[in-house]
Amino acid sequence: MSPTCISLRSVAKTVASEENIPRERETATNAVPMNRRAMARSSHASISRLLPMAVLLLAELCWCASYSQAQAPEPASDAKAQFTSQDRQTAIRNASIFKAKAVADADVMNGPSQKKKDFQFHFNDKVTCEFVTPGQQMGGNTPKFLCKILKVESLDGQSQTAEQIKDDPLKVKFGDDNREVYAEVVSSRLLWALGYYADAWYTIRVDCTNCPDNPESGSGARGPHTFKEASVVRKFPGHKMYESGKPDEGWSWKEFEQLNQRPTYEKDGLKLMAAFISHSDNKPPQQRLVCGDITMDTTSQPPKATCTNPEMLVQDVGATFGSGGAFTNNKTAKINLHEWTGKPVWNKVGAAGDSKPPQCQATLHKSLTAKDGLGNPTISEEGRRFTAGLMCQLSDKQIADMFTLSRVYEMPEFHNSDGSFKQGMSQDSIVQEWVTVFKQKREDIAKGRCQWKSQPSDLGVIDNPANLQTVPNNCTSKIY
Repeated sequence: MSPTCISLRSVAKTVASEENIPRERETATNAVPMNRRAMARSSHASISRLLPMAVLLLAELCWCASYSQAQAPEPASDAKAQFTSQDRQTAIRNASIFKAKAVADADVMNGPSQKKKDFQFHFNDKVTCEFVTPGQQMGGNTPKFLCKILKVESLDGQSQTAEQIKDDPLKVKFGDDNREVYAEVVSSRLLWALGYYADAWYTIRVDCTNCPDNPESGSGARGPHTFKEASVVRKFPGHKMYESGKPDEGWSWKEFEQLNQRPTYEKDGLKLMAAFISHSDNKPPQQRLVCGDITMDTTSQPPKATCTNPEMLVQDVGATFGSGGAFTNNKTAKINLHEWTGKPVWNKVGAAGDSKPPQCQATLHKSLTAKDGLGNPTISEEGRRFTAGLMCQLSDKQIADMFTLSRVYEMPEFHNSDGSFKQGMSQDSIVQEWVTVFKQKREDIAKGRCQWKSQPSDLGVIDNPANLQTVPNNCTSKIY
């Protein structure tokens, strides 16, 4: 209620109070009953005194009603907003998935800009945090826990503390044999560099205080524990949007294909990138729908929530850069150089000079749990050409930075039991192996040719979406 409404109600209460108190006292001090004429005079006097109060109350009600109807919708939290199935479908239909950028300028090592009010994370930061919640209470099967950040120490000597910064507890994934710690960093940073929406993952080293022996289950003695291989996530900004009562529904690739109204080149570009990184575990909860903002119209009953600036992203990319497969095997489906090398980009593709290129099909062996998921997707020429144009802007350094940032060289298969590198291996050589395979697969996209689905009249929207003065091409093949 407005301050003016409150003020009017206070006045009305005061009038009522002044009317009632003297009458109560009179009744208490006069024990002689009144005759009928006296009672009539008393009633008439009471009505005369109450009439102004009644008029005032009526004015209050009328004014407050008109005031409420004139109010603009108010911002709402995720918890307050209630969306219907139709609301969600409308959001998917209108959602954006990509924001054009100068890919060559992307700072892969540092990633997206971070909010100044939050802890700033960098490559290989040492993070001291206090254990909050075991991973088993957070859903999923990957080793993780929730931790309250106390201190962040960077390699350059900079230090941030909880006395300076107030931050919410963050999800920490950990373990040198937890391949998602490596895969999630590479895939999310690649998608972000190209312009697709993605969460920001940072590789760190964690000193956990008051931590149980098993932070996944929460069991065991409490004490300090150090996790050399770990990562934390900063969620892509926005309010998670879902149908009321279904907080984990995400979105399916079938819905994306049938409902989303973004241009074919953007949609096929995202599907081709999912195949490129081998995002096989692509069931609906692995993707997220968000609202840039949510407003509540409180004049309707129940209050009506509106999702503005909806956006769609792939949020769980832990099972990537491997072979994919029906069962999402931890060793083969999640970042495995040998397995990823053996997976071709295309099941079917044409070549430069083809008079009638085929309808292309990318290679992606989805998991059995991926309901309405993405498997061996059909890719149009506009999708291939758009993706090649973005990927070929990446420099060798940017690609190397992605794999250095993820610390793939610390994965167990490259080391002896004492922690030393196996013969002939080093940090640089392992990173270079990944870079070489990445570039070979990128060339397969650049030199391929596919059938057009809906060729734009202005090819500039595909070949130069960021309107750059010059679009770099670091591929050896001609994109078109």
